[in-house]
Parts: sequence; structure tokens; C-alpha cells
Amino acid sequence: MRATTADLAAVFVLLGLVFGSLATALSHRLPQGLPIGKDRSRCPKCAAVLGVADLVPVFSWLAAGGRCRHCGQAVSWRYPLIEILVALLFAAAWWRGGGDLWASMLLALTGFGLMVITVADLEAGIIPDVMLLFLVPVALAWRWQGDGDWADAISGAVAAAAASFAVRWAFRRWRGKDGLGLGDVKFLGVAGLYLGVSGLGAYLLLAGLLGLLLGTGWRLAGRGPMFPFGPALCGSLLVGLYCPNVFRGIVPG
Repeated sequence: MRATTADLAAVFVLLGLVFGSLATALSHRLPQGLPIGKDRSRCPKCAAVLGVADLVPVFSWLAAGGRCRHCGQAVSWRYPLIEILVALLFAAAWWRGGGDLWASMLLALTGFGLMVITVADLEAGIIPDVMLLFLVPVALAWRWQGDGDWADAISGAVAAAAASFAVRWAFRRWRGKDGLGLGDVKFLGVAGLYLGVSGLGAYLLLAGLLGLLLGTGWRLAGRGPMFPFGPALCGSLLVGLYCPNVFRGIVPG
């Protein structure tokens, strides 16, 4: 029996839930330097080892009423929220791929990586190098299955990283502190691989606008004057890959 389009879309959503569960673990463990895959998942409140019944994405949280089955303490809504968001990104990747399974999978893996980076930067102010290394081969494969323009990809990576490092250096000389973290600089290099030189203008403009919105909300929420720029960089890259027509609207031609 051949798989239908609806069947494959459902598989992508289910895979998204599984990868969403992984994203919740990675975004928590990587910034803290905790081992991945070497220790069983545990309740953050009572440290009880979690079994299969506790780890089914979204459904375990709902079935337990948002509480640990062992100690009864509330379990953060971050877990089902991240799982649902990654599942939505996988579904959108399938739609965006237009039936091209390879392109859809690369786009879904990109969305997964960007979600881990976004959550880690929001919660810990860190863009994990492991996730940047994960995205590099995904970006190269994305360009290979797309226009195959390796020169544009490498040029975009070098231009984005060099320009952002120059901004970081100049801001430190001017204000005596970093305006961009090294994680942001490295992330911009990865974004350049995906978008190439031609896509950087619209990408940086949209990232700046998202950064202003995030920074305003961050300050209004009383989180302090310094805010993580990674989520804005991730959000702009998601728009560029999932909805490229938006970039074309920002920079016509």
C-alpha cells in the first residue's frame, strides 16, 4: 500500500513531536553542560526517573494534569509548548517542501535546530555550539538540493560572520561592552550558508526589526536592558526559509 500525502504529513507531525521532546532536553542540558544520552530523564523537582508513560510528547503532560506522577509537583508548560511548536514546524516544512521529501526533511531539521537555539538563548543566554555544528551540514545539504551554488553559500557565510564580528569589535571599542555575542556571530555565519550573499540584506533587516520588538518586550517584562538576540536571528531565518516571498517583498527584485 502506497503512502498518501496525508499519511506523510501525519508522519511529519509525529516526528515533530518526537524531535520536540528532544528539543526540550537539549535546550535545557546543552547550556548547562549536562550529558546527553548518558542519563535517564528525571523529574526536575523530585529527581524520580521518568518511564515511557511519562515521556510521550504532549500526551503524558496532559494525562498527568501538568504534574509529576511521582511527587505531584507542577511540570512547566515549556515541555508541551516546545513539542507542539516543533511539530508545527515539521508540518510547515512538509507543506513548504511541496512533496519533495528530501527538502522537507532538511527544512524540518533546520526548524528543530533553530527551536533549540531559541529556547537556550531565551532561558540561558547561550547559543550552543553543538547546534551550530549540527546546522552546518544541514545548510550545505539545503543549498545542494536547491540551487547548488556553493560559492554563494560560502561567500554568504564569510560575509555575514565578518560583518557581524566587525560590528561586535566596533561596539566594544565604542561602549566598552559587547553588542553581539560570539554565538550571534557564529550563528550569522550559518545563516549566510543558507541564504547566500543575495539573501543577507533582507535577512538582517528583518532580524533587526524582530530584535527591536523582542528587546522592547524584554524590557517591559522587567528582564533588564540586555536581551538575547538569538531568537530574532532564528526567527528571521525561519521566515527566509519557510516564507521566502516575504524576503522578496522586503528587497524587491
